[in-house]
Amino acid sequence: MASKIYDRLSAIEQWHPRDFQPILEALVRARPSVYVVGGAVRDYLLNRDQSLADLDLVLEGPVLSIARQVANRLGWAYYALDEARDVARLVRTARTNGADNPPLVCDISSIRNGDITGDLLARDFTVNALALRLERDTPPTLVDYCNGVADLERRVLRRVTPRSLVDDPLRLLRAVRLKAQLQFEIEPETRFQIRQLAATVEHCSAERVRDELWKILAQPMPNRSVEELRSLMLLRHVLPEVAATLEMEQSYPHHLDVYRHTLLTLHYADQLRQWLMKPGAGTVAALAPGLADTLKPWEAPLRAHFGERLASDRRRAQWLVWHALLHDVGKAETRTAVVQADGSIRYRFLGHDKRGAELTANRLSRLQFSSREVQLGRAVVRHHMRPHLLHNRFDGGPISRRALYRFFNAVSAKRLGALAALDVVLLGLADYQATYENPYAADWPEYLAHVRQMLDFALDDGGFQATKVHPLVDGYTLMAHLGLEEGPLVGRLLKHLQEAQVAGDINTADEALELATKWMRRRIQQ
Repeated sequence: MASKIYDRLSAIEQWHPRDFQPILEALVRARPSVYVVGGAVRDYLLNRDQSLADLDLVLEGPVLSIARQVANRLGWAYYALDEARDVARLVRTARTNGADNPPLVCDISSIRNGDITGDLLARDFTVNALALRLERDTPPTLVDYCNGVADLERRVLRRVTPRSLVDDPLRLLRAVRLKAQLQFEIEPETRFQIRQLAATVEHCSAERVRDELWKILAQPMPNRSVEELRSLMLLRHVLPEVAATLEMEQSYPHHLDVYRHTLLTLHYADQLRQWLMKPGAGTVAALAPGLADTLKPWEAPLRAHFGERLASDRRRAQWLVWHALLHDVGKAETRTAVVQADGSIRYRFLGHDKRGAELTANRLSRLQFSSREVQLGRAVVRHHMRPHLLHNRFDGGPISRRALYRFFNAVSAKRLGALAALDVVLLGLADYQATYENPYAADWPEYLAHVRQMLDFALDDGGFQATKVHPLVDGYTLMAHLGLEEGPLVGRLLKHLQEAQVAGDINTADEALELATKWMRRRIQQ
């Protein structure tokens, strides 16, 4: 019986990508042959092309001039992507019901190495070395010199030639991404060569490595992809801070070493990311017991907060898995061993949050993420222990409003947003679940109760936002009342009064001035 792939192949004459059809028709009129190459052909045969947004074409050059003419005629934006290699990009953006749709992108290149055979032989993996030949008044035909269809059928990733991975080391990372994206296996010879060439990935530009890592971690089950990076010896070259945590033991309540704990945290962070970005019964069912009920009352504002674009098309929700991946990198440099009375060893990681924040900021900067993304990563890793510390401090009872205010105020910043602590809270949920061997048999209900308090304080109309806009007195009033000059002391007084206001200790300006006076008297007496 014919496979689904061969069923799709037999119906290839019906392939007509509606959104790109005007470009294809215009180019076919201008050139004898136009070839659709790469992922579009692969995804068509795999029946994964329902929402085609990127199309790669090759044709006889020169390309730039004809691409510009087609773009002008159809109203697409035109970019000379690589003038030296004769590569153009056409982009169309559109809005539906007032919202931006994902852009449509068409890259058009000159045929490399003389003809389509040479062009396909210069590509990365056989499943990407497929072309669809389009000619005027002729049905589309498949070009498969590298047995790509057979590899699609076998669901394997295989290099086109031994030179494929040498010519562009970024393809080493791309293999990991395609494995996760397509749910394929990397065939043994390709796998062996990736391990041999792993160090060469350091020759790629930081921006290209960043973009490929972003795509890798954007796939479902990112913990498996990180483990694949380790298995292929790539992790130490792209994320050395994470690789440094391998086989680093830690003590109770942790039941895993630092690296495996990180992978498990990554898994739970991915479940939260899926819930935020893909509403539906499936993502709710994947959440831990009681977690969906905890998040449900604030579902809309949480999705709005985590749907924010921080830079380009990178959203807060997608950063959850990055923060999970990096949250414990400081442990590799801060571990100390203490011998207990019974001879056992207890490991401590004092200051790992602070050191981890520095390492996180350094790595994200090297990968050329935006300054805002770097600052958020630094803040989340620096404060990732605070939900746990609040939970432990207020064991058996509610967290005080003063403590909640201090937490949210510590993480908030102008560029990060007043509610940046929510990023820390959700990371805390993933971190907690990964810490205990059976987290739901520990004090999980109590932890969720404290998380509900944090969410209520953050998102309720009378919560954290209200505390930021209604101070009872200002600095000038304090200086006049206490006879102070402008300086840091006034700022500390205002902070003290703000916390007291949040806690409900003061409610009027007179009470604020009275408390400030008492505070100053105690300070003088000390």
